[in-house]
Amino acid sequence: MPTDKLKSYRDKRDFQRTSEPAGALGSAGNRFVIHKHHATADHYDLRLELDGVLKSWAVPKGPSLNPADKRFAAATEDHPIDYIDFEGVIPEGEYGGGPMIVWDTGTWAPMGDPHEDLRKGAFKFRLVGEKLRGGWMLARLKGKPEDKGKEGWILFKERDTSMSTEENILETRPESIKTGRRIEELAAPPAAPIKKAGKPQPGKLIGAVKAPLPATMELQLASPAEKLPDPKGKYLHEIKFDGYRTLAFVEAGTTRLITRGGLDWTKRYGDLPKAFGELNCREAIVDGEIVVLDKQGISRFSMLQDALSDGAGNKLVFYAFDLLHLDGWDLRQVPLVKRKALLAQLLSGHVTPRSAIQYSDHVEGDGQVLLDHASELGLEGVVSKRADSKHSAGRSSSWLKIKALKTGDYVISGYSDSAANGGIGALAVGEWVEGELVYRGKVGTGFDAATMKSLVARLAPLRIDEKLEGAPKEILPVRPILTARVQYANQTTDGMLRHAVFKGLRQAELTTPVSAPVKRIISDADLAGIWVTNPTRRLFGKTGPTKLDIAVYYAGVGDYMLPHLFNRPVSLFRCPTGKPHDCFFQRHPFTGMPDGLKSFETQNSEGEKQTYISVEDARGYLALAQFGVIEFHAWGTHASHIDKPDRVIFDLDPGEGVQWRDVVNAAVHLRGGLEGMGLKPFVKTSGGKGVHIVVPTTKKLTWKQAHAACAAIAVELARTGPDTFTTTMGEQNRKNRIFIDYHRNARSATAVAAYSLRARPHLPASTPIDWRDLESIDSPEDLNYSTLPGLLTTAGDPWADINESARDLTS
Repeated sequence: MPTDKLKSYRDKRDFQRTSEPAGALGSAGNRFVIHKHHATADHYDLRLELDGVLKSWAVPKGPSLNPADKRFAAATEDHPIDYIDFEGVIPEGEYGGGPMIVWDTGTWAPMGDPHEDLRKGAFKFRLVGEKLRGGWMLARLKGKPEDKGKEGWILFKERDTSMSTEENILETRPESIKTGRRIEELAAPPAAPIKKAGKPQPGKLIGAVKAPLPATMELQLASPAEKLPDPKGKYLHEIKFDGYRTLAFVEAGTTRLITRGGLDWTKRYGDLPKAFGELNCREAIVDGEIVVLDKQGISRFSMLQDALSDGAGNKLVFYAFDLLHLDGWDLRQVPLVKRKALLAQLLSGHVTPRSAIQYSDHVEGDGQVLLDHASELGLEGVVSKRADSKHSAGRSSSWLKIKALKTGDYVISGYSDSAANGGIGALAVGEWVEGELVYRGKVGTGFDAATMKSLVARLAPLRIDEKLEGAPKEILPVRPILTARVQYANQTTDGMLRHAVFKGLRQAELTTPVSAPVKRIISDADLAGIWVTNPTRRLFGKTGPTKLDIAVYYAGVGDYMLPHLFNRPVSLFRCPTGKPHDCFFQRHPFTGMPDGLKSFETQNSEGEKQTYISVEDARGYLALAQFGVIEFHAWGTHASHIDKPDRVIFDLDPGEGVQWRDVVNAAVHLRGGLEGMGLKPFVKTSGGKGVHIVVPTTKKLTWKQAHAACAAIAVELARTGPDTFTTTMGEQNRKNRIFIDYHRNARSATAVAAYSLRARPHLPASTPIDWRDLESIDSPEDLNYSTLPGLLTTAGDPWADINESARDLTS
């Protein structure tokens, strides 16, 4: 009796024709397989054994050992466990018709709860195969509820010892693990694998007309459309590339590359014409797009222009999506789906992940997942083509181009009430521009009843009186602390969002509970004694937090922060007027310094006497809000052993071009390196774009010895990823790399303290995080003066046992 889990799999296959296993539910296991599958074009299928089936994803470009490569992965139907050993040729006309090999297999292990991680869309796991090993991650792209079961994901490699920025594992290891054969061998007829039997035969296609190769041909153009066509229609959906539309005329061993305007740019296109000379045909006309790809495999028009200006060389890629003439046959009256199948056959054996010619694959039926994927990655959009359409010169309604929506994060500055549904009419959103929140328009769609109810509950307590300039009169203003993820078509000349759709709240979650209870440090009497003048004074502009907000925040996090602050020399960053140009560092005692702050004297390396300050009790700590203190910066030592550090810090400072996710991956990678040295690293956000890795140490080394040891460790860590890390100061050395700053481990150097705010408009906090939670943070700005106190009440202090985790630091 077929089970529900395998119903979709079985419904798509005729087991009288295909040798694929019908299968049954298996027992619990932890095997995996990666199939290389040549259907309409090469792709790879990742399958993980879970709950008696193989959870499956189709990965068009295949896995990469380079963590920088983010590969799209489409969720497909569950497969039976028996499929783990399947290798063979699926008959033409059957679902997924074409050859398939077992490209890699082995065992896998989740790095968390696999069911919960799959539900959350952040699924980390380890592979132990013959080709792939180490940590991997599947991150789900945003989609609609009705897309469940066919979601788009991104697959990428974690930064660990099994990563490689040099090896292309798909090229170096193309063979089957099971038989040693390549997929081309499996596809070829066994009696005569090199016979011309595999050569495309255009004359057999209905609609093909015998004709000489024309000298020119007019292109078919897509018509603009506001939305995708009805998924019930038979359409092929392709990625819309950002490049130059080009026809390739292949004849007698030569190739002409003709632009949409009829210009012959063969010479301008560098080495690209040579690639067509390798195709197995006498003559052909191939329609496609010439592009240049960035490191993420996305076509960038500006890079194409630069390449053509500087000399194209081998930088260009031709994405082929139509075949109009082949070996004396005019194919324009052949249905598109048949033309593309013939094109795939013509390119078979010539397309590799690095080849100059690529096949532009497609999705059939509902193209929404592909459009959402294009939107997430910032691609141009999707071209939807009727599968049965004949080639039609000029603008055609059978080809439609749909622009991808852009996706951005915008601060919620207010909302309009809706009496009709008891929820929200629209959100007012803005973005920070040079420290001020600027209105960017309303978001009025994308809410269901449950979402509206949840948003009202979150926003109502945040109501304030001052409305953001430019917001309509019906908007009820709120404190700008929540961030909405918004999809939109474009922006007007004055920056307003057009056709904006709410996709969800961007919010941090600290889900890993800490077993150690939080010790109460701040008493009710201390809280009752909080006092500030000008409590409603705005800091950092008219949309910034108030002076009272600062006091309330430090009261809320004090029980977590003070154990990491008491009796450590501190520098205070004060902003008494709330204006950035009036802020300054206070390292030494000052007039009117509150009780509870202590001054003490010590000597620097030159023997000069210096006087510093430290926080001694809760009352003195709370009183500092009155003095305009925003930030606390602490030494990595304690007053009782001031000449010997007990914490060292490695500040990961990202350069231009490095994204937050890259910093997170780098931190996880370095954690492994430090643990391999016998150390126990802890992590916190910097309150900016970086991450601080803090290592507690035994009090054996002097500052000079500790600094030297940290320098050696940083150099060793950087050596594990020379394309990712640098230890050399200077902006020019940090571009697309992360600077491992170890210089904060010198005597009298400070680093922002745990739980300290940062003096920026939205007041983010430098937040200690459990390593398991670090990778769930979308943006460190979500840990701020408003959100963090509430998060800590459920998660606790992940640094509670940091002092008990001290290890020797080798000098």
